[in-house]
Amino acid sequence: MDVYAKLLKLTYKIENNSIIASIRRGFILLIPIFLIGAFSVLIKNFPIPEFQNWTAVWAGGIITELLDFLFDATVGFMSVYLVMSISYYYSGTMKIKDYFLKVIAMVISMACFMILFRGPDGTIEFANFGSIGVFTAIFAAVAATKLFYYLYSVISEGFRFHARGSDLDYRNSFSTIIPLFLCMIAFIVLNLFINKVFHQDNLNELITNSIVRVFNHLSGELPVGALYIFVLNLLWVFGIHGGNAMDTVAQAYLVPADASAAIISKSFLDNFSLIGGCGTSICLVFALLLFTKGKGNRQLACSAAPAIFFNINEILVYGLPVVLNPVMVIPFILTPLCALFIAYGATVLGIIPVVMKTVTWTTPVFFSGYLATGTINGVLVQLMIIAVGTVIYAPFVKISDQIRRNQAKVILDELTDEVKAKLQNGEPLDLLDRHDSLGVLAKNLVAQLRIDVEEEKVPLGYQPQYYYGKGMAGAEALMRWKYMDQNVYPPLVVALAQEDGFYDRLTWCIMKKAMEDCSTLIQDGKAINISVNVTAEQLNDIHFIDMTIKMAADAGVQGYFCLEVTEETSIDSMMTITANISRLKKNGIIAAVDDFSMGKTSLKYLKDNSFDIVKLDGELVRQITENERIRGIIASIINLGQKLDFEIIAEFVENEKIRDQLHLLGCDLYQGYLYSPAVPFEQLRKMQ
Repeated sequence: MDVYAKLLKLTYKIENNSIIASIRRGFILLIPIFLIGAFSVLIKNFPIPEFQNWTAVWAGGIITELLDFLFDATVGFMSVYLVMSISYYYSGTMKIKDYFLKVIAMVISMACFMILFRGPDGTIEFANFGSIGVFTAIFAAVAATKLFYYLYSVISEGFRFHARGSDLDYRNSFSTIIPLFLCMIAFIVLNLFINKVFHQDNLNELITNSIVRVFNHLSGELPVGALYIFVLNLLWVFGIHGGNAMDTVAQAYLVPADASAAIISKSFLDNFSLIGGCGTSICLVFALLLFTKGKGNRQLACSAAPAIFFNINEILVYGLPVVLNPVMVIPFILTPLCALFIAYGATVLGIIPVVMKTVTWTTPVFFSGYLATGTINGVLVQLMIIAVGTVIYAPFVKISDQIRRNQAKVILDELTDEVKAKLQNGEPLDLLDRHDSLGVLAKNLVAQLRIDVEEEKVPLGYQPQYYYGKGMAGAEALMRWKYMDQNVYPPLVVALAQEDGFYDRLTWCIMKKAMEDCSTLIQDGKAINISVNVTAEQLNDIHFIDMTIKMAADAGVQGYFCLEVTEETSIDSMMTITANISRLKKNGIIAAVDDFSMGKTSLKYLKDNSFDIVKLDGELVRQITENERIRGIIASIINLGQKLDFEIIAEFVENEKIRDQLHLLGCDLYQGYLYSPAVPFEQLRKMQ
């Protein structure tokens, strides 16, 4: 458990680190761009000569030209997109919350990126905008954004440029001139320092050549190959495209496959040490499919598998993520090293011949093993590598699952407490705009909730309602959704669904399940009402009412299905609620007010609307035995119900004293722990 605790603490710190989190989110944002570029290369280099010949000549080679355009517009500008995406997210972590400054920070980061790639002759090579410049892009995005915000905050208002005019953006733009100028000067000085002191054209060249110098001190192809694989995959861990960053090393130290009898060549490493992509990603896919307990991880593995088969692993590396994941660092580097030693040993022992043929990196796994060696043994060696790599990844996948569960519980409790506090104070939640660990969890919750809603797998519990001295009268359907085996606070689920724009879809999912269960109860001979919570906005929506009426008719639950609307939202501007309630009643659907008190909104609910049921606010019910004023309020509501002909249900009836006091006041329909908590549907069917 000490290991788990330390890793949990480390991963928690990493996900709370604004720089690392921004880099990860920047990469994740651009996954669609990366994949379009990767698949364009895959299609162009698809390992069937006839297909390649056809694409090259059909319609004058327009398909090949189209694929080249796609690659140049996506991967060809990878670093440019990264500068802007990382700067965008990193700006969101700054204390100054201003969208104008956020845009300016992206612009200055892009300018500083250009400065770092300006050579002594004043030119900037187009190739630097692609995957080669990824590290410089990360550095420029973080450093320039941080420096700009710092300068903007420390330079007093009196020292900023000001311009007269009615346009706010025009005036704001002038106020950023000095911070922008100083920021650019700082990067110019850095670039000149690299040019004059290290005699390198740019920061990227300085890093690459420093890595190359390390190889100068090595002798023997196996040490060179092992170090190459180690550095390449280590760079990937930090989000840097190792293959492109190490291309200079590959050209200088890895003998071409068809030019020498040396065992280790670029083609040898591509087809045996890096099958499925960096980190020998195909092994991670199998480990996730076989050993993970996380539903999301298994679905991710299934989604990534087709691309992994063609050695495209961005979905997995950035989606899991592997990038900046302390748990996955060891297997991600160790697996390709073991693959190298296995393939090298197989070659030395004569099991497979020396790879003398260059095979395109997009050639599918197993096919590549056969084509590279010309023998089925190449495929068998790849199978052995996959088996060994899967075993290496297995314990780390399990550790990652355990850490994620523990971490999810800790952060989920923290997120729940914050949501409760904000809801109580009436503050906006804005959970999905956060960049800390709570924001990460909120996004993970939304992603899983969307999946469960689409698959209609949102579990429900039913809290029964009882008449005084009689049997069960109805039950309220309540969400009992879980994330990583942890119960999620229902108002948090609702808030996330509303913020992400699929709350109606969530409501349809719940209503469909509740209506199916209500229909089952009717068939069982239990004539009880099943109620579902909705918002006033939904009750005001004609389309929502139409769908509800149709669903109820299809399920055959007219007269037994109830919509409970909360009284938290003002209905002043909701002009169709009254007509909609009338339509519901005509179609056998009951309407109820939930959490009713003596507030202004509550009384407006009753002024024009013919609700069938009013449920007393639980805060009132809890105080009924100790507070005489509360008893008077509840008595007034009960008297109002008798005059306006609606039924009263008391929630939070937790003991006999509360029930008896309510009975004396004239309320005889109860819901609460005195009778039962929310129970699974099968248990509800057995209750009387």
